[in-house]
Amino acid sequence: MINRISKYEEKLDSVINSIKLLDEAINVYKNNIKNIKELNKYYGSKNWFKDKDSYEKNKIPKIKAGVLSEDAIWNINEDIKDLKEEMNKLFFT
Repeated sequence: MINRISKYEEKLDSVINSIKLLDEAINVYKNNIKNIKELNKYYGSKNWFKDKDSYEKNKIPKIKAGVLSEDAIWNINEDIKDLKEEMNKLFFT
């Protein structure tokens, strides 16, 4: 009996921890929604093309510029889509 209770207590602790981690991750994501929208607005805009061209022609110093890649912002949108599908499977089926 004690082993059974301990086994289920471990399961309860694990579930509580996973819910806490998921809640934290959701809050971090919610705090980044504005950034996601701004990145999507920038990606493919006139400014993005101008910045990308200037960077590639070394008209500006070499800095961290993953935002100018053809894939970075597109990939985060694909990741978000995949996560939404996964969340729907987990919670709504």
